[in-house]
Amino acid sequence: MKIKYLLCIGGLLIFLAGCTIKREVIQPSGYDFSTDILRLVPAETIAKVRELGVTIYEGRNPPNIEGAYLLAPLYMTKSSVPNEPVKPDGFNDYKIKVYAQNSANLTASLDTKSISKSTGSVAATSTGQGTYLAGNGNFFSLFVILETKRTTNTTRSRTVEVYSGELTTTGIRNLESTLFMLEDYGDPNNELIPINTGRAFKDSDGFSERITNFRLAATASKPEQGRITSIVPDGL
Repeated sequence: MKIKYLLCIGGLLIFLAGCTIKREVIQPSGYDFSTDILRLVPAETIAKVRELGVTIYEGRNPPNIEGAYLLAPLYMTKSSVPNEPVKPDGFNDYKIKVYAQNSANLTASLDTKSISKSTGSVAATSTGQGTYLAGNGNFFSLFVILETKRTTNTTRSRTVEVYSGELTTTGIRNLESTLFMLEDYGDPNNELIPINTGRAFKDSDGFSERITNFRLAATASKPEQGRITSIVPDGL
């Protein structure tokens, strides 16, 4: 009987050795997010973003936040990048536009513009980013997964941006945002922040007003150079 038992165990081990075991990221109970967010944003990433001081609102009944908003003056509040000093000011103003919100699927599209304080011209842009929503009542969080490739070299990255705040009739109160690195694809040019680190920002006057002038003259804009540091210092 013992010999047969050992043979069975041996056969099982041989079988397992020839298999690929698929591991799934299990979200802890209590995370009230859409299926898309649960699939795309690991629980440990959400925890690390919260460690940066950025509020993440859970829930599946966010407000309709369609519209354009101005984040100015924009301040850095915290960084988890090793040895990186937090310099609050010196960052470009930032415009975001949310549209095509789908309340059933909890998705939307997002355009952004980084505006130079010194020249008023567009320093970086992005268009039609897929966005996933969470929240309840007037409180919301937007999750944006970005696959980015610089136009000047082989640098690639996968990042998540999160925007959180409270919607009011005239804008967004206490708007916070973060850029968090998920994958650097080896960072061949040594120019990215490390994986699982990020930076947190806020609109320092505590209010991001609705705007109607999201579009700027075409002559002022230039192609995006890869939003590796999507909220960039003035002049870069």
